[in-house]
Amino acid sequence: VNSRFKAKEPDEPALSLSEMFREVEELMEDTHVSICNLWLFSMFFHYSCQEEGETRRSDIHIKVTGQWNSADHECMVDEDCGELRYCLYEIENSKCLPCIPTDMPCTKDEECCSDQMCVWGQCTENATRGEEGTICQGQRDCRAGLCCAFQRELLFPVCNPRPERGESCLNQPNLLMDMLAWDMEGPRDHCPCAHDLQCQPQGRNSDGDLGFCMTVDVSQLYIMRNSVLY
Repeated sequence: VNSRFKAKEPDEPALSLSEMFREVEELMEDTHVSICNLWLFSMFFHYSCQEEGETRRSDIHIKVTGQWNSADHECMVDEDCGELRYCLYEIENSKCLPCIPTDMPCTKDEECCSDQMCVWGQCTENATRGEEGTICQGQRDCRAGLCCAFQRELLFPVCNPRPERGESCLNQPNLLMDMLAWDMEGPRDHCPCAHDLQCQPQGRNSDGDLGFCMTVDVSQLYIMRNSVLY
């Protein structure tokens, strides 16, 4: 502990605020900190540390080898790879790869070349964020009339059109839970019917109750909601 911050005797006058700031500034000027000596970093990172010239205050120059937990990481984010390349990041290793051309499979927008976007799992030109098939993380990422939901074939959520009258849908047995789920911001397992349509069950499959989007009158909807609540 620096002598400046040793406990003061009871009869010593308390430091003013300006004196305290002055002492902190002087302490920073005198203290030489080397990141190479921090044991916490050595537990998780294997790196070489090189200090160049005289270190003043907190100016420290380090060189990182890029190894983390004995794994080889060429990159951490796409910006590490430069133009027309993206970072394929995995736990064990990561590397920079050439960008993906038009109509080829993709999992994120950054993989596609130039200004293309990943739409329905393929790199697509002249695409606009929020339209059908574009990748989303929440309902606000999609345009009106669309919903952000997972696609089994793609393994990630995209903006989907909400089924219209007569189109197939997945019925939620618990109507109240379905209504509450729609208020959630995150991606859904499936999209609800468009407008005021309700999914009327017609059968079952491995995903749940199959149905079709149909108009439900107010009295029937009231009965359905009461049956859920009571």
